[in-house]
Amino acid sequence: MSANATIRLLSIDDRTVTTDLDRAGYRKMGVLVKAAANYEEARNYLDKGNIDIIVINMDYAGVDAAQATMHLKSQSEYDLVPIVLTSVQTSAAIRNLALSAGADLFVEQPLPRSYFIEKLKGLLEQQTRSTSRFEIQSDVQIEFNDQSRSWPLGDLSSSGLLLSTDENIEDGTKVVLKFNLPGVNQPIKASGEVVRTIEFNKNHPDRPTGVGIRFVGFTGDSENRLAKFIAINNDTDNQMRFYL
Repeated sequence: MSANATIRLLSIDDRTVTTDLDRAGYRKMGVLVKAAANYEEARNYLDKGNIDIIVINMDYAGVDAAQATMHLKSQSEYDLVPIVLTSVQTSAAIRNLALSAGADLFVEQPLPRSYFIEKLKGLLEQQTRSTSRFEIQSDVQIEFNDQSRSWPLGDLSSSGLLLSTDENIEDGTKVVLKFNLPGVNQPIKASGEVVRTIEFNKNHPDRPTGVGIRFVGFTGDSENRLAKFIAINNDTDNQMRFYL
């Protein structure tokens, strides 16, 4: 995945609609599209992970979009993945069907790609702001590609963390992490995947730079200790600034 492709989108639609040219256009705008023609193919992508958002075409006869949405939202392993339903139909009944099925957003099509992507980014930002995030003074030991580093922990959530560094790591890089939390006797040990590099932006000079990592697995009871720490500190007002 290229450094600019920061959103992994699963499209459930007629795959002939999502052409190579269309995918290339999305990729240039920071979206990596995976196309599924049916629910089984969609599940295969979801089971492999790395899907940030699901878009289902309600006009595609190959899938009952409302039923698929309700089923995915009922599964604990998928229920937090935002789902967007789209349609060329503009009636209130279609919109209500989409939202009552549990869709996080309904979008009328056709819509220029740039505006559609802005809607997706807005939804992701809204979703992640509901996730508690903590700024902690700690160093994280990280191993990747036979290298070892120790970088400051920028901030932390239940889904991942941001490491403060000017170094770049390619998206998709597998890493091993070890870090301490205040009041937690044993270190947290986890495996993860790099999902984003945040470089300095002169238009937002106060924005932290670093490497965003999504947790993939934990060693021992590390996940339980992390969850307990987050539960105890869940009165924070901090908002999740970076999508993991």
